[in-house]
Amino acid sequence: MIIPYLHHELFALSPRIKTTTHTIEGIGPVVVIDGFYAYPNDIQSMLESAWVPNYHMNKKSANFKDYYDCRHNIQVTPTEHPTEHESQLLIRSLAKQHLGLDAIDREYDYQFNFFKWFDDKAPGENIQSYPHQDSMNHVASVIYLNDNEEHGTAFYHSVDTDQDEVIDIRVDVEKNAELATVITGKKNRCIIYPSWYIHGAYMQDHTQWVDNWRYTQVYFMKLHNERITL
Repeated sequence: MIIPYLHHELFALSPRIKTTTHTIEGIGPVVVIDGFYAYPNDIQSMLESAWVPNYHMNKKSANFKDYYDCRHNIQVTPTEHPTEHESQLLIRSLAKQHLGLDAIDREYDYQFNFFKWFDDKAPGENIQSYPHQDSMNHVASVIYLNDNEEHGTAFYHSVDTDQDEVIDIRVDVEKNAELATVITGKKNRCIIYPSWYIHGAYMQDHTQWVDNWRYTQVYFMKLHNERITL
């Protein structure tokens, strides 16, 4: 069934957001916003009926063999409504206020990550998504939209692996990384952090993501300047 929507209505900000800042020892601050969207259930419903294409993949890739790692993108279609991208404005404002990061003032596409395991491939908790840095000059943001909250974003002090993420995203983080903390993927929570923090998706019980998709919205907002040391 096709359902039309107005972007500024579906992705409207909640009037009851709660903002805190968590400082990860040895890494730095992360902004946490709870109650981000006004209509997270409607966004969730849209995502659960989406067709999503593969992400990293080549002939050797485990993607579409052991797991599904997919992306979905909603392009910006300006309507000149005054609140059309107020969520992006809030992220940029809080990044500047709490992290000292000044992102370029422009409209960004709405990007979504999708992931689930094949039936017999769910690993133990020591196996997690590849710890990585996204860039050295962006504000990164993740918005969690699942009902299941036994997942989130892990931040690491270090990672030591020469594994190719395109071939396989699975890393034994007990052996190959030093975990700092995991921020829980509470539904309708948004986190904001510098893109150079070492991080990755984290799932406590992978078997819960065999019959269910994990989906998050992500932003990467380019900074006016290069990396700022916090």
